[in-house]
Amino acid sequence: MSSDLCLVSLHDISREGLHRILSSDGFNILISCRNVSRIVESGIDPDCSVVIDLQDHETQMEAVRAINAAYPGVKIAILVEKFEISSMVECFDAGVAGYIVKSMSSQPLIAALRLVTLGQKVLPSELADVLSRHNLDHAVPGGDLEHEMESANLSVRERDVLCCLMAGYSNKVIARELHVCEATVKVHVKAILRKLDVSNRTQAAIWASTRGFSNYHMAA
Repeated sequence: MSSDLCLVSLHDISREGLHRILSSDGFNILISCRNVSRIVESGIDPDCSVVIDLQDHETQMEAVRAINAAYPGVKIAILVEKFEISSMVECFDAGVAGYIVKSMSSQPLIAALRLVTLGQKVLPSELADVLSRHNLDHAVPGGDLEHEMESANLSVRERDVLCCLMAGYSNKVIARELHVCEATVKVHVKAILRKLDVSNRTQAAIWASTRGFSNYHMAA
């Protein structure tokens, strides 16, 4: 898997610092720039990953949309000053692979970006804190998980797919895990979103997490 990266950061100090940290750990920095337009115009390899560190959420999202339009499927990591769940959901719904809060030290940042280049989803640890607090107030009592699943009218296969969504798997990975075609996975995901009355995969994963779905065991 390629370790090629493009960096977009408005501030020279931040960009130069990222460049130095990442290149010293084996990343190949192809482009380091202030504006995403340079990446859009440069014709990067689709296996390259893009790290975006801009000043506000809307500017970040504009950059994501521009890169996705130019290079569909390219892996994108967003660096943010603070965790906001609504912004995170919007990012993942737009196809972002990593949502990384900049308060972490360099080694966890490097590890997170390694996962992004490998095609994995990277969610912030702050999300786990939110879910843990939510579970204290809304946790499903032991033995009630099955009732929750039945109330949602999820089939066994839809439960398996939901379990994969919690893990951040793409449709292609889910298809491989469940030994079905990708088109079948898309049908199941659409049904899950409709039955849970949620708008996207991230919201479905949060729905499952807050109902103790981590205890669910996938069908053999």
